[in-house]
Amino acid sequence: MFFSGDRTMSENCEAVQTEKERLEASIKQWQQERKHGQVFWSAVHHSALFGSIICSIAAGAVVQMDGHQTLASALTSIAAVLTGIASYGRFDRKWRSNRLSRSEADRMLVDMANAKPNIDAIREQYKLAIEKHDAEVVGDINDDPRQQSGSKP
Repeated sequence: MFFSGDRTMSENCEAVQTEKERLEASIKQWQQERKHGQVFWSAVHHSALFGSIICSIAAGAVVQMDGHQTLASALTSIAAVLTGIASYGRFDRKWRSNRLSRSEADRMLVDMANAKPNIDAIREQYKLAIEKHDAEVVGDINDDPRQQSGSKP
């Protein structure tokens, strides 16, 4: 009988299965977090973007009306604030990073569904995906390592 440390081959198989289940559960949780982040940051990004556009258009229309200068000024200010917040908050970057990372989690889960998944390789992919996600949020999105390696979202 094959022994690894104090374990039998059967016990080693159980440990691998348990390890597989833990890794798969962790990836699924991360996938759900990225999915929620993708929806949230998409809503924030697009609300700020389209909100500023709508306020700018409305301000342009209101300024044509007599006696509504205060409203036009308020709409222009709101548009500027929304644009500034969106730019400073990097909502587009957060939305895109969550989308790309969710896609990576999807691919890892497909690999986990294999009859004999390579747990070590998937674990390394998972660690790299977490690092990439963080780098995308704080770094320059044009320097996305996934794009340089030829991988597509």
